[in-house]
Amino acid sequence: MKNKYCSSATAQRARLLTALRKGPVSTIKARHELDILAPAPRIYELRHLEGLKITTHWRTETTPEGFTHRVAEYVLHSQGGEL
Repeated sequence: MKNKYCSSATAQRARLLTALRKGPVSTIKARHELDILAPAPRIYELRHLEGLKITTHWRTETTPEGFTHRVAEYVLHSQGGEL
């Protein structure tokens, strides 16, 4: 099956930001739903290149394959303060 997403860092940041504006995004969600295999570097770029306030929370989550992992969950905060 052909991937419907562009794999450039710019495109990944755009997808991630769109998702973050809708709510928290975990590492697993980023990988399985947004096709971003390494979300941490994209979060770093959004924080440091775009100046966005994004916090990281740690949680336990199960992959679609049934494996449990400790993963990051990222939360975007509004420009005027926390969401």
